[in-house]
Amino acid sequence: MRFHLLRHGESVSNAAAGVVALPEAEGDRLSPLGERQAEAAAARLASSGIAVGRIVASPMGRAQQTAGAVAGALGLEVETWEEIHELREPDGYYALGEAEQQRARWSNRMREHADDPGHAPDGGESFDDLVGRVERALDRLLADGVDETLLVGHGIFARFTFARTLLGDAFTPAGIDSLWRIGSLNCGLSTFEHVRSEGSLNPADIDGWRCVTWMAPLLEPADVTGTGGGGAGN
Repeated sequence: MRFHLLRHGESVSNAAAGVVALPEAEGDRLSPLGERQAEAAAARLASSGIAVGRIVASPMGRAQQTAGAVAGALGLEVETWEEIHELREPDGYYALGEAEQQRARWSNRMREHADDPGHAPDGGESFDDLVGRVERALDRLLADGVDETLLVGHGIFARFTFARTLLGDAFTPAGIDSLWRIGSLNCGLSTFEHVRSEGSLNPADIDGWRCVTWMAPLLEPADVTGTGGGGAGN
């Protein structure tokens, strides 16, 4: 079985200059460019030939808006899963200036506490917390058995999903900086499939999830031009 993971369109937080991220109340919605990106991605998914079985979205605003555009194009409803929420930052993070946010951001703090993957400052999530949510989401997909589920979510969650399926238990906080080498696009579409070896000697016939495509672009160049980076954040 397969599922697809669609990153949301550009958010107000992605587009903001001078900060890594805005408070959710201010930045957790699509920018005008992000709205156009979501509509364009929805149209391309509708003509892609992918027989989407259902749409599942993170509860966050930017993912819900993107999922809503896709649902309208495909004639489906949107289901919400808490498991695919973006990584939660610690209390006080959004009140920091840009340099302080960079120093305190998730990859830096996880690397600094690589010997304690359960470490998290007040209000924030640890490495183990996010890996656990990835595992619960993957288990839920298998248990439900709905082929071609479309998950609409976030960049950091997607990177953790990729790394966990690729490395398994070898994915640890010590290598967290390598996640920045995995590109992330607004409305990029990644596809994962579940495989069973069934005793095959072919090493490609693994048991478990594998990534088939990573962040395939659904947008034309005109759809991705904005004021902010939009690619490295969440």
